[in-house]
Amino acid sequence: MNFKLKIWRQPAREAKGELQEYQVRDISPATSFLEMLDILNEQLTTGEKEPVAFDSDCREGICGTCSLTINGEAHGPAHPAAACQVYMRQFKDGETITVEPFRARSFPIVKDLV
Repeated sequence: MNFKLKIWRQPAREAKGELQEYQVRDISPATSFLEMLDILNEQLTTGEKEPVAFDSDCREGICGTCSLTINGEAHGPAHPAAACQVYMRQFKDGETITVEPFRARSFPIVKDLV
């Protein structure tokens, strides 16, 4: 599966952020959303670019550290699951996926999706 990603990038809390576009290709439908972000980060670091900062801890849907907004939905399309429980089979091949951090005064953005 291939996807166009629009990911919120913000280098620091006080810095201005923006959506940046990336492509990921040959992603297995069985890949979790966070694993797909890991694959993107491997591509970025191989190209000597800054990886996308995001949080995850248990990757088992328990801790909630992986909280993201995916296509405008908190945690993405797998309600009521956490973002780490979202799998790429839940998206259409070729789909554009927008990924942003939670936006709340109580959760200030530290960097990118964190």
